[in-house]
Amino acid sequence: MASGVSNKLTGQVGEHLVSAVLGTLGYYASPYSGNVPGFDVTAVHSETLNSFPIQVKTSTKGALVQSTIDKWCSHSVDEDNRQTVGNLILRKHPNLIWILVRLSDSGTSRARFFICKESDIQKKIVARYSAFMEKHGYRRPGGGASPQAILNINDIAEFEDNWELLPDYEATGDLA
Repeated sequence: MASGVSNKLTGQVGEHLVSAVLGTLGYYASPYSGNVPGFDVTAVHSETLNSFPIQVKTSTKGALVQSTIDKWCSHSVDEDNRQTVGNLILRKHPNLIWILVRLSDSGTSRARFFICKESDIQKKIVARYSAFMEKHGYRRPGGGASPQAILNINDIAEFEDNWELLPDYEATGDLA
């Protein structure tokens, strides 16, 4: 069972790990440890001094992203708990970079990184939720009305080690 402390520590490890990896790629990076709404790390390219925020999500198992669908698209539930998934919600920062981190049981040495934009997360999470709801006749199994939406590694596999997405990125060799 995950506790609040355990989740906070996992998040902190992910933010610091992302900052360390960014350092190996030529960026100065500083985590904010949950104190800034909307992003977790600021990165600055060491040559160009271009800076950008990064949202970091870290997990040790299960879903990489856990959210509610109404954050990403219009959504409603009728009196019979039948759900309607509508249009995407206009994102304030669709190009915000997200780095999703999967920590392994052996610690940080085998961490996996998935790098994409917030708009990619939005499209993937709405597509997954819509497919799930369609499969179940737009009602949750058991008849509940939960708007919980998730993304797993399989949903975002195409973004693994997608460091090229970073502004001013130049391949510097193997991260290992």
